[in-house]
Amino acid sequence: MRIILASTSPRRRELIKRITTDFECVPSLVDEQAVEERVEKGGVYVSEAGLAALMVRALSREKARDVFDRLEDKENVLVIGADTVVCLENEILGKPKDRADAVRMLRAQSREPQRVITGVSFIYCGSLSADRCCASGNNCCADGKCAGRAFGNDAGSVIDGLAGCCPDGQGKEGTIIRTFTEETLVYFHPLDEAQEERIQAYCDTEEPYDKAGAYGIQLGGNALVERYEGDFDNIVGFPVKRIKEELQELLCCNCNNLT
Repeated sequence: MRIILASTSPRRRELIKRITTDFECVPSLVDEQAVEERVEKGGVYVSEAGLAALMVRALSREKARDVFDRLEDKENVLVIGADTVVCLENEILGKPKDRADAVRMLRAQSREPQRVITGVSFIYCGSLSADRCCASGNNCCADGKCAGRAFGNDAGSVIDGLAGCCPDGQGKEGTIIRTFTEETLVYFHPLDEAQEERIQAYCDTEEPYDKAGAYGIQLGGNALVERYEGDFDNIVGFPVKRIKEELQELLCCNCNNLT
């Protein structure tokens, strides 16, 4: 099976190697700002965290779809898209505009915990076994349409669409789009004199300016963090453990590319 990561992020490229070394990277050409604006205008949400989850779901799906749609050969292929945001109670933190914005973001995160939310989408086109397609998670229907229900460990994992069901019980070629989110709670050191010094020193480096929330926990930004609750890899932008679990359920472990 051909596995494609819809990203050129060096962090995601390194993390996916813990799942498979047999992959390729193809950058998405999606207009991310347009997707965010569409979600913000049309979404139904009750908090910034709710909006953030909608955004990363939509962005990861659009990234994967963009790469998938541009493939000439779509046979036996899996495309993985991902997007990560950092969210405070009343603000979604993107990449800082400049040094002052980076300092502002890091100070804000030192005053309250932040949620790091990653959306991941799979687009898989390949053979679906009869038991995989009809009996367990994929909710195929005898009329050849997919009901698209939640499944897996929680309701955050959803099949958005399935083409090519198997009413005869024999299995068929099909295309699945599956999207889920993973969330980690991060606590910075309190904003005292020592933390302010760390923030100023960190913003003098090049690290903050290409990262959501203005820090990389796997790099120098780790000095700003007191503790976290959840998956460390999710903070980096690619929740390896959850992704591997979702892939194994989706493919029913029927892929020798995965480690």
